[in-house]
Amino acid sequence: MIPTKNAVKSIIEYGDYQTPSAFTLEVCKKLRDFYALSPKVVIEPTFGTGNFLESIIRSFDNLDTIYGIELNTYYYAETVNKLSRINHNINMELFNDDIFSFDFSEIKDGINKTDQILIVGNPPWATNTQLSSIGSYNLPMKDNFKGNSGLDAITGKGNFDIAEYIILQLLSEFEGYNCCLAMLCKNIVAKNIVRDMDKYSFNMSSIDMLLFDASSIFNVSCDAGLLVIQLGESKTSVCNIYDFNKFDEVKKQYGWANGMFCSDLDQYNNMLKLDGICPFEWRQGIKHDCSKVMELKQCVSSSSEYVNGLGEKVSFDLGKYFYPLVKSSDIKNIEITDAKKYVIVPQTKVNEDTSKIQYQCSTIWAYLECHGEQLNSRKSVIYKKSPKYSIFGIGDYSFAKYKVGISGFYKEPVFALIYGDYPIMLDDTCYFLSFDNLKDAFITAALLNCKENILFLKSVAFLDSKRPYTKEVLKRIDILKIAEVVGYSAIIEFGQTTKKLPVSETDFEGYIDKLKSDLN
Repeated sequence: MIPTKNAVKSIIEYGDYQTPSAFTLEVCKKLRDFYALSPKVVIEPTFGTGNFLESIIRSFDNLDTIYGIELNTYYYAETVNKLSRINHNINMELFNDDIFSFDFSEIKDGINKTDQILIVGNPPWATNTQLSSIGSYNLPMKDNFKGNSGLDAITGKGNFDIAEYIILQLLSEFEGYNCCLAMLCKNIVAKNIVRDMDKYSFNMSSIDMLLFDASSIFNVSCDAGLLVIQLGESKTSVCNIYDFNKFDEVKKQYGWANGMFCSDLDQYNNMLKLDGICPFEWRQGIKHDCSKVMELKQCVSSSSEYVNGLGEKVSFDLGKYFYPLVKSSDIKNIEITDAKKYVIVPQTKVNEDTSKIQYQCSTIWAYLECHGEQLNSRKSVIYKKSPKYSIFGIGDYSFAKYKVGISGFYKEPVFALIYGDYPIMLDDTCYFLSFDNLKDAFITAALLNCKENILFLKSVAFLDSKRPYTKEVLKRIDILKIAEVVGYSAIIEFGQTTKKLPVSETDFEGYIDKLKSDLN
């Protein structure tokens, strides 16, 4: 049965992945038997149709009080009716209320700080941006709770998972209590909570993530698990990863080591000598948010004509506000010298006046004017006070002839040496370094692709993230350290792959000397 439009909206808006009763029972059994939990008080902040609450009643013998909160009136009524049919002597207080504005003093006054508290449930698996896009009111009042500022706050870093907000809200509320939190959530939520732990006033004495197959339980494709956090006086900096079904040993650990955040602590300990600061500045590619207009392909029938995403044919001159484009899906090989797509580049730097295009290249200006409605309707606020037809992620570095680029999306990192007859642009899903000569670009690409660097990257990048390789991750690659570890042999090996070696050992030594000189 295909869900109706309203049903799909409800799933997004309320995180409506109701946890099957069989799985809620498994979760409660795991908390009772492995973690030896025997809570006196249980709190579920978004109880939905009540499957968790029912399993809790059936699983814990010493339970005295249950507090539950649910915004959806229908679910609230269904749960009240369901639980009324179960024989129990538990004090039950269920609130038909909004978790984002709920006054926890209503329940905290009745809880002794020494009582064992279990906060359990399955909070919404949606982001604030997703909810905003469908006009949802089921949102926290403060949508930039991570404190991002400036461009970061309005171009993506201000986006966050609602589950993360709820979990942090609850941990903050019950700081100082004998409290264990056990929540189903996406892996990215757990990672973010561990990454930002220095920002919290509360201490997490233990953090575990029990991974399960979300597709078989919720019919949703994402990496997820049961996050179990114990509050306490001591403070851990590590999250232990388990398999929910096996649970006989720690699969891996991630967290903080030597003041650095890592995705695999065992692997990182073997590669930490490469961790540092990249001597070059990583850049993100062009952001335009209008691919059907701004991106074109060359016509098969004519090398001088191009077709856009609307099927319209045009004729532009390369190198004049119009350049080859490489996208994430193109970065599969370690050398790229041509492009499948092309992009209109109306500016050479951010906020540059675009009106001069009408005098310098009338064909491009006429094209932009023709599609002004689409370009002016771009939703991001970054375009609202910018010159007409503005783009972002543009600067002198964009026009360098030689680049070394990587896709932010793919789990297996490939650093491509990119160059051609005209400067090749990259889109905003890619990151790159720019160079004015082939030798420096070649050496850098060779060092970045060496097995030592790939292992290092995999020890610090979270491969289950939507974008494993970010600017923050790439900035940690200390190319000078790599060069000193692998030597000229890595350049030779790269040359065997590209079938060219434009770099001598003397050139390599000069490259290292220059990096050292720049550091001083």
